[in-house]
Amino acid sequence: MGSAGQKPVVQFGQLWYRMKAVVYLLVLLSTTPFCLLFTVSCWLFGRRTRQDQQITEALRQTVLVSGVAHTKGLHLAKTLGKAGHRVIVADTEDFWCSAVQWSHFISKFYTVPNLNSCSGKEDYINGMINVAKAENIDWYIPVSHTKTAVADTIIKQRLAEVNPMIKCLVFDDPKLTTILDNKVLFLKECQELGLQVPYFKEVDSTSEVQEMAKKGLFSKGHYFLKPLMPYSEDRLNFTCIPSSAKEFDKYIACYERKVNSNNPYLIHQFIKGKEFAANAIVVNGCLQVFQVCPCSPMQIDYDVVQHPAIKQWVEEFCKAKQLTGCVCFDFLEDEETREVYCIECNPRLHSAIVSYDMQPDLERAIRGAMDTQFQLEVPVQPSPSSTHVYWLYNEIAKVGLFQQGFGEFMQVLQNGKDAVLDASDPVPFFMLNHFQMPVMLIQAIISGKKWSITNYCLGQLR
Repeated sequence: MGSAGQKPVVQFGQLWYRMKAVVYLLVLLSTTPFCLLFTVSCWLFGRRTRQDQQITEALRQTVLVSGVAHTKGLHLAKTLGKAGHRVIVADTEDFWCSAVQWSHFISKFYTVPNLNSCSGKEDYINGMINVAKAENIDWYIPVSHTKTAVADTIIKQRLAEVNPMIKCLVFDDPKLTTILDNKVLFLKECQELGLQVPYFKEVDSTSEVQEMAKKGLFSKGHYFLKPLMPYSEDRLNFTCIPSSAKEFDKYIACYERKVNSNNPYLIHQFIKGKEFAANAIVVNGCLQVFQVCPCSPMQIDYDVVQHPAIKQWVEEFCKAKQLTGCVCFDFLEDEETREVYCIECNPRLHSAIVSYDMQPDLERAIRGAMDTQFQLEVPVQPSPSSTHVYWLYNEIAKVGLFQQGFGEFMQVLQNGKDAVLDASDPVPFFMLNHFQMPVMLIQAIISGKKWSITNYCLGQLR
């Protein structure tokens, strides 16, 4: 009876997501002629302004960049291509439609096996190594997906066996990558280093939360249950755990079926204040690239700020761990004390890298990370006056969903810059919006999979 009752609900859910995908697809199709005309105009104008190779032939490298379905991967690959490097890009088969392959600054595009199956990890690793061999690369720079961070570290180790001359901008040890990618292990590591993080305790049953309630923890401040699983429905739920017994029992009942050994949560201290993200490219513990940006729940637009306290925290952590690779951190700044608390780390590049707008200084910093003779003493940072960065169709969606008015939308267009649009290379802008994302929507129509938004920053449905 239970499964039979659930089936109509599942079918209705799939129908809803399919219909939503159809609506979004029709919107994109209706705007295609206008976007095509705009892209052609940019291409005709941009050919006159395009400036290719800037570095000398002696500095030119063959670079393999992976994870290019995301705008951050496109941005990094084009930064290197514009500087004069020969850039090869690769991504998993799920992203065969990536807009990056139509960039003027990209030499070749490859797909490698997905990580979904049992053998997927090894297939992915071997696929990337085969590309590296075929193209005789000098540098490997993975712009890791959530699932590929550890595998990308293993690729570095395997490439060292294939050709010790290949230089990789990724962590040396898969164990370190795992620690940085694990919320609990990372926070424990910070505590051991004496770096400030909020109070936390991992729990895998509601009885553990009840024990903490009996000890009176929740009468001493604001604590909430934070899911450890990515993209959980409780990801943005910061409801205070009640201290009164009656309210607590009502609160914890909602988590009885959620919190278990397969889906652990954190009892997490709530810090009231602004949230920031810090993005860094590091070599031997020394920052080569560093930036701070304000955070938003969906992270689909970016500004630049300076924050010395966050920079100091990141420098201390990177030096202590002697990191080499791309890493980003999330911070909270207490609105009363102005102290900063690190709440999370991701062992991969942050999408905020788009704020560099493919400047030559970014290529110089990457070169410093890849070759010690070019290592920088002072990291390259985007100017605080950098233009606000957005994704056009994300902004259009905000208007359609009544999240902003038309006046606000026009102000964003006037004062900001699209993350993908580049007059000297406009085709990826068109292909992201009118090929890559439509393919994702068509796949959703066929599968009926659950999704919330079209995320043009990541180039996928989330």
